Amino acid sequence: MQYRMPEVSDGSLAAHLLSGQARVRRVLIAAGAASCLTIAAAGAQTPEPSHEADGLMHTSLALEAQEVDVAFPPELRAGHHAYQWLLSGTVGSRVKVGTLDAHRALRLGTLAPDIEAIEAEIAALVAAREAEAEAGEADESDEDAEESDAEADESDEEMEPADPDLWLVRDAAGWQLEIHPADGGAVEVVPLSHRETAVESPTFTASLHPTAAETGRLVLRWGRRAWSADFRFEELPERPRQPLVSGRGTAREAEDSNDAIARGNMLAERNETALVLPNGASVTMLYWKSIDIEDEDYPNVAAAQDGEVIEMIRASVLRLKSDVALRFGTTDIPTGNLAPGFAGAYGVWLRKTGTGWRFVFNNEPDSWGTQYDAAFNAAEVAVDYARTAGSFRPLGATLVPTGPDRGRLVVHWGPHEWSADFVVSE
Repeated sequence: MQYRMPEVSDGSLAAHLLSGQARVRRVLIAAGAASCLTIAAAGAQTPEPSHEADGLMHTSLALEAQEVDVAFPPELRAGHHAYQWLLSGTVGSRVKVGTLDAHRALRLGTLAPDIEAIEAEIAALVAAREAEAEAGEADESDEDAEESDAEADESDEEMEPADPDLWLVRDAAGWQLEIHPADGGAVEVVPLSHRETAVESPTFTASLHPTAAETGRLVLRWGRRAWSADFRFEELPERPRQPLVSGRGTAREAEDSNDAIARGNMLAERNETALVLPNGASVTMLYWKSIDIEDEDYPNVAAAQDGEVIEMIRASVLRLKSDVALRFGTTDIPTGNLAPGFAGAYGVWLRKTGTGWRFVFNNEPDSWGTQYDAAFNAAEVAVDYARTAGSFRPLGATLVPTGPDRGRLVVHWGPHEWSADFVVSE
């Protein structure tokens, strides 16, 4: 049989070659994989949560490796008497609804990066390094230098104050979100757009939606009210890296972790949307950056015929990872599909079906976008499809919490939007 190389751009050729090698390997192990998947589906082992339990729901979004996280209590019920003044729109009412943890580049309302402070930090860092060099103390090896930078980053994190509180406020000017720093600093204000909804949200929820390469939208839902505010990540002055000096280096210890390096590499090419449940279990979705409507893959959406999946030559498949089993309607998406006791990992493809669409969950989560293999399909679910106002959005995804144990998976590309609700089934 003759193998035909897919037509690819220079930038994705290497990825195709690697994926082609992976395809050969998986054909050889297909029979063994099938029995392994059967065992995994039966799975007596439960995956360990990816995060420590803090009793809060978290919704997060990483764009260009810059993250924002909103945490909120799962028990803020719309029907509780303590919240009726606010939800009725009474001027002067306010409720603390959560906390915010964000990259310092975030601009949200009056919250903005302190460029002068960042420049001062950089100047102090450069001056300190120059003083060390003059004193003959800059004798670090390449690996020592990298560790020094990592330690500096960890030190910065340790010195950060507690996450600021978020207060939802109704005042004479309208609806606002107030950001209260834990250290008692100035309160930042985020004016909110507001609308009433036909469908009630029984508990307070927050979600983060990508709208462009480095912009997004914060959406709050509670009762029959919905609020939103746009945000973006500003460009910050670059912090100079520690100069590299050749040398023997420092031996790695057995307990050293490569998790941060692996995550940095992953976020260098993909964006991430995630939910973290009160028990620390997470559901995450990864999607390739910069797949715009000008991209050569975009016409595949309109050209898709009945039964076809949307393939992409410039991106890998959307990747879902879940510490918990999910149920879309009556369809189960279990954990342990690749190995018992581990999180579920699936490639998520879009399939055209007559006048509708479906999400296809495939047991090859790391396939390139031209290498769909139906033999590894695990499940399919019907989705809601709509054309929206976001005509210029690049390919993206959002995991939207709709309750303490449920949510909605949304995929968008330009005005096209596909969504399906799920519940945690374990």
